[in-house]
Amino acid sequence: MPESEPVPASVGQVEFEAARDAVLAVLAFYAEQIDGEERRPEPDAALIAGLVRERTAYGTVLRELQRADAVGVERITRTARAVLARLEGGGETPR
Repeated sequence: MPESEPVPASVGQVEFEAARDAVLAVLAFYAEQIDGEERRPEPDAALIAGLVRERTAYGTVLRELQRADAVGVERITRTARAVLARLEGGGETPR
Protein backbone atom coordinates (compact mmCIF):
# COMPACT_ATOMS: atom_id res chain seq x y z
CA MET A 1 0.00 0.00 0.00
CA PRO A 2 1.69 3.20 -1.09
CA GLU A 3 2.05 5.91 1.50
CA SER A 4 -0.11 8.16 -0.67
CA GLU A 5 -3.21 5.99 -0.14
CA PRO A 6 -5.97 7.87 1.64
CA VAL A 7 -6.57 7.19 5.30
CA PRO A 8 -10.07 5.90 6.13
CA ALA A 9 -12.22 8.85 7.23
CA SER A 10 -12.85 7.54 10.75
CA VAL A 11 -9.16 7.00 11.50
CA GLY A 12 -6.44 9.48 12.41
CA GLN A 13 -3.36 9.73 10.19
CA VAL A 14 -0.94 8.89 13.01
CA GLU A 15 -2.91 5.82 14.10
CA PHE A 16 -3.23 4.59 10.52
CA GLU A 17 0.49 5.02 9.86
CA ALA A 18 1.36 3.21 13.10
CA ALA A 19 -0.81 0.27 12.06
CA ARG A 20 0.61 0.24 8.53
CA ASP A 21 4.19 0.38 9.85
CA ALA A 22 3.53 -2.49 12.26
CA VAL A 23 2.04 -4.68 9.51
CA LEU A 24 4.86 -3.81 7.11
CA ALA A 25 7.40 -4.76 9.80
CA VAL A 26 5.76 -8.19 10.16
CA LEU A 27 5.76 -8.63 6.37
CA ALA A 28 9.45 -7.67 6.22
CA PHE A 29 10.30 -10.12 8.99
CA TYR A 30 8.61 -12.99 7.15
CA ALA A 31 10.27 -12.00 3.87
CA GLU A 32 13.71 -12.02 5.55
CA GLN A 33 13.04 -15.41 7.13
CA ILE A 34 11.92 -16.88 3.81
CA ASP A 35 14.96 -15.48 2.04
CA GLY A 36 17.31 -16.80 4.72
CA GLU A 37 15.78 -20.26 4.65
CA GLU A 38 15.85 -20.42 0.85
CA ARG A 39 19.58 -19.61 0.89
CA ARG A 40 20.43 -22.51 3.20
CA PRO A 41 22.12 -25.53 1.60
CA GLU A 42 19.11 -27.68 2.53
CA PRO A 43 16.10 -25.40 2.92
CA ASP A 44 13.17 -26.64 5.00
CA ALA A 45 10.24 -26.66 2.57
CA ALA A 46 7.65 -26.98 5.34
CA LEU A 47 9.08 -23.99 7.17
CA ILE A 48 9.13 -21.92 3.98
CA ALA A 49 5.52 -22.88 3.24
CA GLY A 50 4.45 -21.82 6.73
CA LEU A 51 6.27 -18.51 6.44
CA VAL A 52 4.68 -17.88 3.05
CA ARG A 53 1.22 -18.58 4.52
CA GLU A 54 1.85 -16.12 7.35
CA ARG A 55 3.22 -13.47 4.97
CA THR A 56 0.17 -13.91 2.74
CA ALA A 57 -2.13 -13.53 5.74
CA TYR A 58 -0.45 -10.27 6.70
CA GLY A 59 -0.74 -9.06 3.11
CA THR A 60 -4.48 -9.51 3.56
CA VAL A 61 -4.33 -7.59 6.85
CA LEU A 62 -2.60 -4.74 5.04
CA ARG A 63 -5.46 -4.58 2.52
CA GLU A 64 -8.04 -4.77 5.35
CA LEU A 65 -6.38 -1.84 7.03
CA GLN A 66 -7.57 0.42 4.23
CA ARG A 67 -11.19 -0.35 5.15
CA ALA A 68 -10.79 -0.50 8.94
CA ASP A 69 -12.48 1.81 11.37
CA ALA A 70 -10.64 3.26 14.38
CA VAL A 71 -11.26 0.15 16.50
CA GLY A 72 -10.04 -2.12 13.69
CA VAL A 73 -6.91 -0.03 13.18
CA GLU A 74 -6.12 -0.23 16.89
CA ARG A 75 -6.67 -4.01 16.88
CA ILE A 76 -4.46 -4.45 13.81
CA THR A 77 -1.71 -2.33 15.40
CA ARG A 78 -1.83 -4.20 18.70
CA THR A 79 -1.86 -7.63 17.03
CA ALA A 80 0.91 -6.86 14.54
CA ARG A 81 3.15 -5.43 17.26
CA ALA A 82 2.58 -8.49 19.45
CA VAL A 83 3.35 -10.85 16.56
CA LEU A 84 6.50 -8.94 15.67
CA ALA A 85 7.70 -8.96 19.29
CA ARG A 86 7.11 -12.71 19.48
CA LEU A 87 8.91 -13.35 16.20
CA GLU A 88 11.86 -11.09 17.01
CA GLY A 89 12.12 -12.73 20.41
CA GLY A 90 12.68 -16.09 18.77
CA GLY A 91 9.09 -17.22 19.14
CA GLU A 92 7.63 -20.16 17.30
CA THR A 93 7.80 -20.04 13.51
CA PRO A 94 5.00 -21.50 11.40
CA ARG A 95 5.19 -25.03 10.02
